[in-house]
Amino acid sequence: MTIRLAVSGSNLSGDVPFSAALAGERGVFARSSPVGERGDLASLCRSLCAEAGVTAADVEEVLVDVGPGSYTGLRVAVTFVRFLQAFAGVSVRAVDSLAWLCHSACRGEHSGVVRGLLDARRGRFCTAAYDCGGEGGRLVVRQASVALPVDDALASVTAGEIVALSAALAERIGDDLQARGAELRVVRRLVARSLFEPGIPWIAACTDDLEPRYLMASYAES
Repeated sequence: MTIRLAVSGSNLSGDVPFSAALAGERGVFARSSPVGERGDLASLCRSLCAEAGVTAADVEEVLVDVGPGSYTGLRVAVTFVRFLQAFAGVSVRAVDSLAWLCHSACRGEHSGVVRGLLDARRGRFCTAAYDCGGEGGRLVVRQASVALPVDDALASVTAGEIVALSAALAERIGDDLQARGAELRVVRRLVARSLFEPGIPWIAACTDDLEPRYLMASYAES
């Protein structure tokens, strides 16, 4: 059985600085940084290996979401994964964090369009839209990640869409979204264990292109 490690530092739900999960012959083991603490991703992974009865050298594949998300968390998580990829020879699969957010809101139970929204600050939201109900419940990109002025991002929401967002963002703009005919799906405590779920639209990632996508980075500017 392939031993897989999943890590996340994007903190999309706003309450888990780092999380990690390890899947192997003895099952799935998962740990998260305590709420309100800075967290240590390397320590989480070391503890998981001890629980699972494996060593870091036994890990064959690593899964990671690469943003948009927390600047510090993504920088740490992606650097950690790049190190494993470069020096331990593990294979890596990456996913856009908005795709992960949308997948967690639907989990193959919805057929239609799901849109993710994240606060990029500076008067902008990061957004992306996906078609649900593909083969194996896999999401298919409808609109790639982009950072838009708040009004433009809200205007992109259409009636009938599911909008995946954090509890804090739902409290701020939930009424506006519902007035536009959207169905809200609040995603709470999004952690690395769910990266093992089927249907996530993975991409193979080599060291050179495994780059974090920060919420306020130019990659997403319109």
